Amino acid sequence: MATPILPTIALAALLAGAAAAETPTARPVEPGFVHGVATDAAGQPLAGVQVFIDGVGDNNVFVTTKEDGSYRARISFGAYRAYATMERTFEDQTFKIDLKPDETDSFDAVDGGVRNFTWALTGRKRPPDMGEYGAFLYVNLGTDHIYVEDQDNITYTLTPVGALIDGSTIPPIVRRGGAPRTPGHGKILDIPAGRYVIAGVYAPPGMKPQVLRFKDAWAGGEGFSESFEFVIRAEGHFCTNCASLDVESLKAPEPQ
Repeated sequence: MATPILPTIALAALLAGAAAAETPTARPVEPGFVHGVATDAAGQPLAGVQVFIDGVGDNNVFVTTKEDGSYRARISFGAYRAYATMERTFEDQTFKIDLKPDETDSFDAVDGGVRNFTWALTGRKRPPDMGEYGAFLYVNLGTDHIYVEDQDNITYTLTPVGALIDGSTIPPIVRRGGAPRTPGHGKILDIPAGRYVIAGVYAPPGMKPQVLRFKDAWAGGEGFSESFEFVIRAEGHFCTNCASLDVESLKAPEPQ
């Protein structure tokens, strides 16, 4: 006797649909509540994330995500915006990490809201928030008598040493220096928090290339190196999620 395949398939589809309806991301909007889920870049749930529901005046709510990454909070009146942060330990440091919301618009208590969050290692924050999710690196050129204005003629290569803060691995990052009067001048912006070996070459058009030599600007007492290993710091000197390197002074460019 043949096995009744169609009823089995229909039952499986029904069960799958019911399971999907129970997942945190599938919950409908609830008047008087805000809910959502926090995940990493691979879609895995993040427990222990602190979600801050920012309302009018002192009408604020704090809630923590559960093991499945979900949260749910009652809101009373007025408009709200939702933010999420978490802490992670990396290289014997504690990093405070802002998570990326799927929406930055405000929502009203009457209608309720859904705000999901993702751990983004890099990328610009959406207005009205400012900055990037990634770390940044000060690159101090011209520590002696030669200042390099045309830093867009520098190519940096950052090779990760081991896994990044989230446990993932990536290939080397290649970046050009920032042009004068741009946010990236004297910096390398928006890189994932991790440990790296940096190398660089200054090569103005028609001029002989010069290999850059680096050292830690905050440690002091170390010699310069063409391949310098450093780690992003949770707390730097007047910055967070950052590092700072000095570059040995270059020679005046010579024609090829």
